[in-house]
Amino acid sequence: MAEMPVVIFCGGMGSRIREETIDKPKPMINVGGKPILWHIMKMYNHQGYNNFILTLGYKGDYIRDFLKSTQGKIFEPFNITLAETGVDTPTGGRLLRSADFIKTDTFLCTYGDGFSDVDLNKVLDFHNNRDMVATLTSVCIPHKFGIISFSKAGQLKNYKKGHLMKEPINAGFFVFTKKYFDYLTDDMMIEDPFNAVAKDKKFGVYFHDGYFGAVDTYKDLEDLNDLWNNKNPPWKVWED
Repeated sequence: MAEMPVVIFCGGMGSRIREETIDKPKPMINVGGKPILWHIMKMYNHQGYNNFILTLGYKGDYIRDFLKSTQGKIFEPFNITLAETGVDTPTGGRLLRSADFIKTDTFLCTYGDGFSDVDLNKVLDFHNNRDMVATLTSVCIPHKFGIISFSKAGQLKNYKKGHLMKEPINAGFFVFTKKYFDYLTDDMMIEDPFNAVAKDKKFGVYFHDGYFGAVDTYKDLEDLNDLWNNKNPPWKVWED
């Protein structure tokens, strides 16, 4: 397990939170004074995974320079490989361009903006026990909008906000085997082959009923910082 690599997508522009990504890639936005990337790597490291492949793209030099700087010492416990995958390459292409750095048949993969308290070893066991090509972690998230029900006469019957959506979403935290490369082409997003793998009955879904958060908007970033500052961030599975 210690040798199993974790591919983290770090090349995106983060256009929906552009005010924070003008001069840096999205995974380097700070939460609690440290980059999102650090939080993700701490979560994996705590659970036994310390071999990281970072797919560089947009503002890739920012990550290189950060790792060389005094601030970059926060990443020193991690074994990091930097993979140049192109500025405009989609995530599936980024994974393909990282293939030479992946030395094990099974490997982990995740987006560069997600936070969770998921048990990664349970995800891996789920994947291995079912002989899958790919497994994703799914979660149910709270609705961001108020949901209403009303009568035919147009009278409000009920208003709910913050309850969980019925349909689960893809939270990432993937397990893949190298067979997944056969479904990918350089111009694909990582999600594009999902249905093809599912048709072959080789795609698993591990449901996580705990915490999940992601930085998609500035409001998401504020919420995550509030959780960190209140000293009870649910994704902090590691000890200081």
